[in-house]
Amino acid sequence: MLTLFLDGLGLGTVGPHNPLSDPGTMPHIQSLSGIPLLAGAHIQRPNFLLKPIDATLGVPGLPQSATGQTTLYTGHNAAKFRGQHQTGFANGSLRQLIEPYGLFKQVLAQGGTATLANLYSPAYFEAIAQRRWRYSVCTLLNMTAGLTFRMQYEYEQGEALFWDITGEIASSRGISTVPITPEVAGNYLTTLGNRHSVTLFECYLSDYAGHSQVYDRAVAWLQRIDRFLAAVIDTLGPDTTLVVVSDHGNVEDLSTKRHTFNAVPLWVIGPAAKAFIQVQDLTGITPTILANLCQPHAATKDI
Repeated sequence: MLTLFLDGLGLGTVGPHNPLSDPGTMPHIQSLSGIPLLAGAHIQRPNFLLKPIDATLGVPGLPQSATGQTTLYTGHNAAKFRGQHQTGFANGSLRQLIEPYGLFKQVLAQGGTATLANLYSPAYFEAIAQRRWRYSVCTLLNMTAGLTFRMQYEYEQGEALFWDITGEIASSRGISTVPITPEVAGNYLTTLGNRHSVTLFECYLSDYAGHSQVYDRAVAWLQRIDRFLAAVIDTLGPDTTLVVVSDHGNVEDLSTKRHTFNAVPLWVIGPAAKAFIQVQDLTGITPTILANLCQPHAATKDI
């Protein structure tokens, strides 16, 4: 399973506030889906699923990143566990869910392999040590499973990706990288995904675009994601399933800097797509991945 997390991507309504209203924003994905990426988008074909899933988790208030991501990667409702939606980074209480129920740890317990594709730097961990930053949920997911982090030399070998896909922002985060195209990045990710039972890559571009409220920037970054996704799909191994999901809405409504109550898209492409039909909200992702790691599926190219 290759899991691509797109932060802050919801399914909204048609209008000038929503860059996804324009089919030219994500043309490859719209062509593949055959329908606009808007509220209610739902299509199922052999080896292909696109459906809306709930991100509110039955808890009042706007969905937020820390509880949404913890829910995605543990299968447990972190917002109910905390009694509220929690923004930003994981705190000690969320680690109580991530430590025992984290996706990576559970994959390893089943005898599989797991890896986080994101590029890290010494500057990141130095900022953590100095308490200028706090751990993200995916960082804790990797740490509590005892897995290593991908550093610059692995990026140079094509075995890591910065969260902006192309690496253009990396230099501002203490990483010296040569930017790559979305297509090259897509090839890097599928190479990793085809080698591991579960590979996770987190991209935050859509959330950054939503908070900036700059329409042209949102379109440009969504087009980058679109090109990246197209390359991943084109190079996906026949036995690898791609799961694309978000934690909350944001970029689909540029009229506000805040998150939205909108459903988020769940795309699944590959032989295990049918197994995700029953997923209704963020709690269903990890259990379905784990249940299908060792399941045989008929591999076809009919998507």
